[in-house]
Amino acid sequence: MSTTRAAHLVSLSLCGVLALTGHAAAGTQDAALAEWEAHGRGDGLARPDTQCQDFLLALGRKPATIEYLGCEQDDASYLQPMTARYRVSGASAVAVEAYLHQTFGMPMLTYVCCGWSSGAPYAWRAGPDAVGYDIGMGVETVRYPREQWARIPGFEIRVGVVRRSP
Repeated sequence: MSTTRAAHLVSLSLCGVLALTGHAAAGTQDAALAEWEAHGRGDGLARPDTQCQDFLLALGRKPATIEYLGCEQDDASYLQPMTARYRVSGASAVAVEAYLHQTFGMPMLTYVCCGWSSGAPYAWRAGPDAVGYDIGMGVETVRYPREQWARIPGFEIRVGVVRRSP
């Protein structure tokens, strides 16, 4: 067999493998979406093809005083969580705390041990078939009363979703 013919056969074999791999990946994604439609949607899971992003902006519920810092996703974890991180200045924290409480039902912050915290992330859904979001706010700091939160450089906000059920 000539070298050119052998190279052509290898090329055809590689194309076949790539085509099968692409088809298998599409089949896997289709299966994941079908599973999400059957069970995940009702459980409040994010679609399996959801991108890590500014979730507050995507919801259309992000005040200008909240700064988006980035999003982290853990595909190696069973739940496949994604968490968007935000920062709000201490001067705006009282208004943002009230906004998150009124809009999402997040508990008001309390001072425990070493900082202000909303406690465990609060679970919020817009409706029975909507994505469930975990929302939390806090900062590690000395105890300043709310009236003096402007003395605190910034508070952190986290908004997370999961793409797989426990």
